[in-house]
Amino acid sequence: MADQPVQTISGETINDLGYTNVGQALTSLPVFGIPANSPIGGQGSFGAGQTFLNLYNLGSQRTLTLVNGNRFVGGATSSLFGASVGSPVDVSAISPSLLQGVDIVSVGGAPIYGADAIAGTVNFILKRNYDGIELRGSDGISEQGDARDYNVSLLVGHNFAGGRGNITLNIYYDHQDGLTTAQRYATGSNTPFYDLPTGASPYQNVAYTQGGLRYDGFPNTGIPMVADSTPYYGGPTGAGVTNAGGQGLYFNPQGHLVPFVNGTFTGTGFTEAGGSGFPIGNFGNLLAQSNRIQGTLLGHYDVSDHLRVHGELWWGRDTATNLAAQPYYSTGLFGPAGTPNGNLILNTANPFLSAADRATLQSALGTPGVDGTFYLARANTDLYTGAFTSTGYLVRGVGGIDGDFMIGTHSLKWDATINYGQSNTLTSQPNLVTQNFFNALNAVAGPNGPQCAPGYTNAAIATGSSTCAPLNIFGINNESAAALAYVTANAQTHQSNSQLDFVASLHGDIVHLPAGDVKFALGGEVRRESEKFDPGAFYLGQLQPDGTYAQYGNSIPITPVNGSYHTHEGFGELTVPLLGPDQHIPLVHDLTFHGAGRYTDNNLNGGFWSYTAGGTYSPVSGLTIRGNLTRSFREPAVTEAFAPKGSVFETGSDPCDKRNVGSGPNPAVRAANCAAAGIDTTTFVSNIDAFTIEGSSSGNQHLQNEYAKSWTVGAQATPGFIPGLRLTADYVSISISNEISQPGITAEMNGCYDSSNYPNSPYCSTFTRSASGQINNFTDNYTNINVESFRALQAGLDYNLPLSRVGLPSSAGAVLINATYLHTYRHYTSLGLVLGDVGDPVDSANANLHWLTKNFDWLWSFIYYGPTLINPASPAGTYEYPRISPYLMVNSSVGIKVNEHFDLRLNVNNVFNRTVTYAGPVPEFSTNREFDAILGRYYRLTAKVKF
Repeated sequence: MADQPVQTISGETINDLGYTNVGQALTSLPVFGIPANSPIGGQGSFGAGQTFLNLYNLGSQRTLTLVNGNRFVGGATSSLFGASVGSPVDVSAISPSLLQGVDIVSVGGAPIYGADAIAGTVNFILKRNYDGIELRGSDGISEQGDARDYNVSLLVGHNFAGGRGNITLNIYYDHQDGLTTAQRYATGSNTPFYDLPTGASPYQNVAYTQGGLRYDGFPNTGIPMVADSTPYYGGPTGAGVTNAGGQGLYFNPQGHLVPFVNGTFTGTGFTEAGGSGFPIGNFGNLLAQSNRIQGTLLGHYDVSDHLRVHGELWWGRDTATNLAAQPYYSTGLFGPAGTPNGNLILNTANPFLSAADRATLQSALGTPGVDGTFYLARANTDLYTGAFTSTGYLVRGVGGIDGDFMIGTHSLKWDATINYGQSNTLTSQPNLVTQNFFNALNAVAGPNGPQCAPGYTNAAIATGSSTCAPLNIFGINNESAAALAYVTANAQTHQSNSQLDFVASLHGDIVHLPAGDVKFALGGEVRRESEKFDPGAFYLGQLQPDGTYAQYGNSIPITPVNGSYHTHEGFGELTVPLLGPDQHIPLVHDLTFHGAGRYTDNNLNGGFWSYTAGGTYSPVSGLTIRGNLTRSFREPAVTEAFAPKGSVFETGSDPCDKRNVGSGPNPAVRAANCAAAGIDTTTFVSNIDAFTIEGSSSGNQHLQNEYAKSWTVGAQATPGFIPGLRLTADYVSISISNEISQPGITAEMNGCYDSSNYPNSPYCSTFTRSASGQINNFTDNYTNINVESFRALQAGLDYNLPLSRVGLPSSAGAVLINATYLHTYRHYTSLGLVLGDVGDPVDSANANLHWLTKNFDWLWSFIYYGPTLINPASPAGTYEYPRISPYLMVNSSVGIKVNEHFDLRLNVNNVFNRTVTYAGPVPEFSTNREFDAILGRYYRLTAKVKF
């Protein structure tokens, strides 16, 4: 028995529950946090559709993922803008049909497998000796008739040479229709809007409207102004165009001026609940659209009784699309008019304006009958949707040889495995080219209708057409195909990851003790990791005379990344049975010690020792107490070490904003420091709380390893008086030091203004403010700055009850019950408390109740998240409804064995069609964890033919 917690889920259970992506199956378990990327929600830049694991919510880069005990090439991009740093494995590349089971091992994997196993190790075990043919297909659809997912899997295996060899082939195809946030009430802009605390001012209460959150300054049909400003900021600014009745005007979808309807101002200055503003919640990705095809070939052969060979070949092609994201904005909030993302500069002579609208604009400018310049703010959703498509290719090969021999009475085994994998991802995205955009906006009347004003110069980047076509910007979707082609370029990036790993080991028994054999393992490993990110011509930008690059469109210049590292490693393990049942010692049925150590020499940052020591103690048969102490580590990733300096955009929570100054660990210190900075915290509203601000970030080749000191203690019981029952409970403690992180602008501001050492805190030098107090620049580099502490209790129950045991006939079958539970006592970082944040509940559980007979089975699955505070770090009174209600999701499936060759299964997810969880009367939820509630009831039918 292992001396650390081990949780196992079978491939059969994953398939019976209807999962088509093994990563989503694991994310439903309590020990996993929200992944850095998955098909649900907004997709990580340059890697749509990838699925990473996040054990204990410590970060996907701190979960080591193996397949058949071997490392697997990572899929994450090395760009600064990727979803995760490090080498997290895209587990969507693993076919559910080929999966035998998954072992989830807490903390103790680093000395055995090497770097990255700080949270633990997830090992996918594939079917080894499959013999037969299985064709499986399924089709799923939501009750609303969307989010269709269909797939087919062919599994062919054959044992040969009298069972000495096997070859198994699996081909898997899956298609998933995507969803945008607008397609569900909970994620779109038609929900009630919930903002901030009670008591500070009336607008900080909950605002209930059918309109939801809107940005009043830039509707996606356009709002005209007579000055380079914003039309509204906590009310009309005077820059907007009004009619004779004093009503503010904006363009309707058809491109004509109509009254702008204001909602309820929320207090941020430029957001409202309801009204005609931009419904930002409707422009996001809820579920990625994807096509996955994977082929895996496994084989092994016993050359003799003492010599064996084995191998794996992998190929995959996955295409996924992030359907929507924030658009190209044109607003005075993001810069002066005429700059990228600033207000658009137009003339009332524009031929796309109606005569009535032209007259209205001329009157507003004070020049009736005379053409003049006006400004337009707009969210350009018809010109740039935010959609992008990533196509990933996986090639991987594993070859190994192993054997055994005897030295006297000692049995020894040896093995050597070489593993090479390459993952390439091509991402394409249509992008608006600013220079051509401005050319097309400068429309004038021509002999054959509107045309581009002469004298323009095309951008240096190629677009869909080099011929300028005038663009109708008034309303929405009124532009011509020719104009859209002229202003749009296809931006392409390329990411390439490669991994070469060679491992050799010798293991067996060396000493015979009364309690059993002392077992050992010795081995070495050589590993090379390489990552390269090419942003392509559009994202790199246009080279300037001073050697810098200028952006072509909405995106700032993105720098290439190229780096690699290699390690040489040696490891050893020792297991010593100290006392055993044959010795008949009272209250000592078994006592075993286990220890392991590994030395890793990384060419970037030198050597590091990791180790684990622990054991198991059984006072009586059926009860085992276990524990271990582990020192683990994570090496700096290519992104963290090699990314050159580049621009980044971040939003944040400014501690000096009037809505935030009363929060933090010591509100009085925060308020005093903000006042010392010259900020009037009774009136100040920070822009960074509502939209992104530009800063810079870079890698750091002087980074050191992260390291963690972890320990577990727990017990497993299999009481003989209840046959088939197994209970486990373990306390897990993980303390990470020297943690590599980008603190983020929020943490940097908090570190400055919550410090008793203001203004000398090092965080105070990481950002600057303008004369009006707004954040106007910051640095967010990778540093060994963070510490993180995690403490939790995890428990499990497995019970197999043949119903004949309770007096029913054997044909009644059996009931299988398994459940897992996690209670998080503490999850703390030096830069902010994360315990109880949305998506990371204090209590969570997962349970399956399965009734099986020879020809019929019925499975019920329960997923539970306990009541949680929105933000435990906030003082009482910060939120009107600080507590999120508990969440329970119930799924079910029924399987029928029609005959020995044909099976049918019906899955119903969200059986009771429940909705998302609420904080008071307001929805407050994690999109990933509560996706079934957002999606609604979902049906899947699976057919399997087997020979």
